[in-house]
Amino acid sequence: MEKKTLSVLLIVLFCMSMLVAAESVTKQADDLYWGDRYEEAKDLLLGALPGTTDATDKAEILWRVSRATLAIGDELKEGGASDEVLFATYEEAEAYALEAIAAAPVPRAYVYRASSSGRWGETKGPLNALSKAKPMRDDMFYVIDTLGVMDDTISWYVLGQLYYKLPGWPLSFGDLDVAISYARKAIDTIPAENLYHGHFKALAEMLWKRDLSASKRNSKINSLEKDWKKANGKPLDQNAYYEGSQGPSLVPFYSPVALNKMSDRQEAGMLLKYASAKYDAWPFHTRADIRTYDEIQALLKEWGF
Repeated sequence: MEKKTLSVLLIVLFCMSMLVAAESVTKQADDLYWGDRYEEAKDLLLGALPGTTDATDKAEILWRVSRATLAIGDELKEGGASDEVLFATYEEAEAYALEAIAAAPVPRAYVYRASSSGRWGETKGPLNALSKAKPMRDDMFYVIDTLGVMDDTISWYVLGQLYYKLPGWPLSFGDLDVAISYARKAIDTIPAENLYHGHFKALAEMLWKRDLSASKRNSKINSLEKDWKKANGKPLDQNAYYEGSQGPSLVPFYSPVALNKMSDRQEAGMLLKYASAKYDAWPFHTRADIRTYDEIQALLKEWGF
């Protein structure tokens, strides 16, 4: 009896040690990733993969490999790499995401499959980007509607960009109002430990394009509020009306006035200024953060703020 108890205890201790080891690797990889050390993060994760037996742990490692590979591709693009190199890198990132999904259905695996696929499509050109749109949306549907993950800011950001950049019917499903709702949801789900100032820039660009006056915004948001209250389908469908979820008198956290007291373009300026202030107060900046900040400053100048 004592031998059996000891054996069970040893098995439990072994499983706990494996879990701690997996968490330690992913934590180290996350730190390397946020420090712009993408190749090191990728090597660390791939080195840990052969010794990882738990399916979920394997998926957690693999989606991070996909993320690091995607970031490597973005840096290569900034450096002027050829399309062939970029295609290969984004395809590799997608392949790791697919491996993660095969291991276990963790949400970020679907997010990075969609992100990698989208980058590939953008590099290939408009027609190829269109062909990737529905599978990308399906991945986000699965994360939000099937897995029930409502607070993943990247998922909402990706959806917002899809609806913003794609043409509307009959070519595709692009819709500026839906894009704005998803972009607002992305901003409202940014974790406290992440900067993601590009989310504010994305919403600002959408609002600048829509260009509604304060009075027209009031009517628009009133209408969206009614649609929000009537919607009783899947979460993703209801959040297509998220801009109206709290009514036109909502005062956003980055603004001193309510939504219906300012125009789209006035709010766009506020969003960019808030993003700049958030960046200035942030303790560290990645290369991608710096590029986004520069783009924000260029927009502020272009728009006359």
